[in-house]
Amino acid sequence: MQKPTLSTIVFCASTLFTSSVFAADACETVLCLYGKITGSDTGSECHTAERAFFNIVKKSRWGSLPAATAEARQAYLAECASADPAIIRQIITRLGRLRG
Repeated sequence: MQKPTLSTIVFCASTLFTSSVFAADACETVLCLYGKITGSDTGSECHTAERAFFNIVKKSRWGSLPAATAEARQAYLAECASADPAIIRQIITRLGRLRG
Protein backbone atom coordinates (compact mmCIF):
# COMPACT_ATOMS: atom_id res chain seq x y z
CA MET A 1 0.00 0.00 0.00
CA GLN A 2 2.89 2.38 0.66
CA LYS A 3 4.42 1.96 -2.78
CA PRO A 4 1.45 3.36 -4.80
CA THR A 5 1.04 6.18 -2.29
CA LEU A 6 4.68 7.18 -2.53
CA SER A 7 4.64 7.09 -6.33
CA THR A 8 1.48 9.22 -6.36
CA ILE A 9 3.12 11.80 -4.12
CA VAL A 10 6.25 11.90 -6.28
CA PHE A 11 4.17 12.29 -9.45
CA CYS A 12 2.10 15.13 -7.99
CA ALA A 13 5.18 16.91 -6.70
CA SER A 14 6.91 16.65 -10.07
CA THR A 15 3.93 18.16 -11.89
CA LEU A 16 3.85 21.06 -9.44
CA PHE A 17 7.51 21.86 -9.91
CA THR A 18 7.51 21.60 -13.70
CA SER A 19 4.52 23.92 -14.08
CA SER A 20 6.22 26.68 -12.11
CA VAL A 21 9.30 26.51 -14.33
CA PHE A 22 7.31 27.64 -17.37
CA ALA A 23 5.55 30.53 -15.63
CA ALA A 24 6.51 33.99 -16.82
CA ASP A 25 7.93 36.39 -14.28
CA ALA A 26 6.62 39.91 -13.78
CA CYS A 27 9.63 41.63 -15.36
CA GLU A 28 9.33 39.57 -18.54
CA THR A 29 5.64 40.42 -18.66
CA VAL A 30 6.35 44.14 -18.28
CA LEU A 31 8.87 44.06 -21.13
CA CYS A 32 6.59 42.10 -23.44
CA LEU A 33 3.49 44.16 -22.76
CA TYR A 34 5.37 47.44 -23.09
CA GLY A 35 6.56 46.24 -26.48
CA LYS A 36 2.99 45.37 -27.37
CA ILE A 37 1.58 48.79 -26.48
CA THR A 38 4.40 50.63 -28.28
CA GLY A 39 3.77 48.68 -31.47
CA SER A 40 6.82 46.42 -31.44
CA ASP A 41 6.52 42.91 -32.79
CA THR A 42 6.85 40.79 -29.65
CA GLY A 43 6.74 37.47 -31.49
CA SER A 44 6.27 34.07 -29.95
CA GLU A 45 8.76 34.74 -27.13
CA CYS A 46 6.16 36.79 -25.28
CA HIS A 47 3.26 34.38 -25.61
CA THR A 48 3.73 32.92 -22.12
CA ALA A 49 4.13 36.32 -20.50
CA GLU A 50 1.03 37.71 -22.20
CA ARG A 51 -0.98 34.64 -21.27
CA ALA A 52 0.13 34.97 -17.62
CA PHE A 53 -1.06 38.58 -17.60
CA PHE A 54 -4.39 37.96 -19.30
CA ASN A 55 -5.12 34.90 -17.13
CA ILE A 56 -5.44 37.23 -14.14
CA VAL A 57 -9.20 37.82 -14.02
CA LYS A 58 -11.32 38.74 -11.03
CA LYS A 59 -14.92 37.56 -11.14
CA SER A 60 -18.01 37.75 -9.05
CA ARG A 61 -21.13 35.66 -9.11
CA TRP A 62 -22.55 37.86 -11.88
CA GLY A 63 -19.51 38.14 -14.15
CA SER A 64 -16.08 39.67 -14.44
CA LEU A 65 -14.97 42.71 -12.47
CA PRO A 66 -12.87 44.92 -14.78
CA ALA A 67 -11.65 47.32 -12.08
CA ALA A 68 -10.62 44.51 -9.74
CA THR A 69 -8.97 42.69 -12.64
CA ALA A 70 -6.94 45.81 -13.50
CA GLU A 71 -5.87 46.18 -9.86
CA ALA A 72 -4.80 42.54 -9.64
CA ARG A 73 -2.87 42.81 -12.89
CA GLN A 74 -1.18 45.99 -11.68
CA ALA A 75 -0.17 44.25 -8.45
CA TYR A 76 1.33 41.41 -10.51
CA LEU A 77 3.36 43.81 -12.66
CA ALA A 78 4.47 45.74 -9.57
CA GLU A 79 6.29 42.58 -8.42
CA CYS A 80 9.02 43.62 -10.86
CA ALA A 81 11.00 46.04 -8.70
CA SER A 82 13.03 47.40 -11.62
CA ALA A 83 9.97 48.37 -13.69
CA ASP A 84 9.14 52.04 -14.03
CA PRO A 85 5.74 52.76 -12.39
CA ALA A 86 4.84 55.04 -15.31
CA ILE A 87 5.26 52.15 -17.73
CA ILE A 88 3.13 49.92 -15.52
CA ARG A 89 0.41 52.61 -15.50
CA GLN A 90 0.54 52.78 -19.30
CA ILE A 91 0.16 49.02 -19.58
CA ILE A 92 -2.75 48.93 -17.14
CA THR A 93 -4.44 51.88 -18.84
CA ARG A 94 -4.34 50.19 -22.24
CA LEU A 95 -4.59 46.48 -21.35
CA GLY A 96 -5.61 46.21 -17.70
CA ARG A 97 -9.34 45.77 -18.25
CA LEU A 98 -9.20 43.79 -21.51
CA ARG A 99 -9.96 40.15 -21.87
CA GLY A 100 -7.10 38.02 -23.14
